[in-house]
Amino acid sequence: MRKLLIDTMAPVLWIMAVLELISVAAMFREYQKKRDPVPLLTGIICIGLFYDALILALGSLLPFGALLKNLSQFRYILHFALIPLLFPLCFYALTENKTVIRIVWILTVLLMIGGLFASMNLVTEPIAFGVNRYAQAAETPSWVNGMIQALNIVPDFFIIGIGIYLLLKKKNPHMFLAGFLMLAFTMLGIFLGKDPSGDKKLSLMFYISMYGEAAMVYFLYRYMKKTS
Repeated sequence: MRKLLIDTMAPVLWIMAVLELISVAAMFREYQKKRDPVPLLTGIICIGLFYDALILALGSLLPFGALLKNLSQFRYILHFALIPLLFPLCFYALTENKTVIRIVWILTVLLMIGGLFASMNLVTEPIAFGVNRYAQAAETPSWVNGMIQALNIVPDFFIIGIGIYLLLKKKNPHMFLAGFLMLAFTMLGIFLGKDPSGDKKLSLMFYISMYGEAAMVYFLYRYMKKTS
């Protein structure tokens, strides 16, 4: 299974990039229909996911060097600066209370600044398997590791919690499925993405978790269509 994932990584990443670009268009079309902030925020997040998949896909064509390194560094910056948008996205689905929304936005901006600062201080190294990519190096400061891990995991539990509430109150399961599948693929990446040699540099976590991101976008879209 691992060999299959590695052998098919490059074409699948190109497919993911195309699908994410389609998702961006779909989300902004939904926003134009009803001016709901949920599809707007999802569309902005999808821009980050599109860029993420595109740069990884380009790793099948580009050699290691300044160009790929700089493109990859911006991939991390965009990814971790935009992830906190999942918090106001959830609250817009939950409440129309303007005071609550303002507080959530203040916290979100602080988290975005933290994610931006952490990603700018992330140390990367070249790794070649499946595609050429610049991945997080062991020299990355511990506080950056902590911030990145929190931004990767905490929003999943938050979406799941809000999703359970929406499932029970509004009979809409899609927000829950978005968070649950995102978390499930993240966990699969951690436990099943390990290389048999134990070399953390050869982990497939980054790739397996991308399937969870795609599932999250799909079910957020389903959530919007059910509420429209």
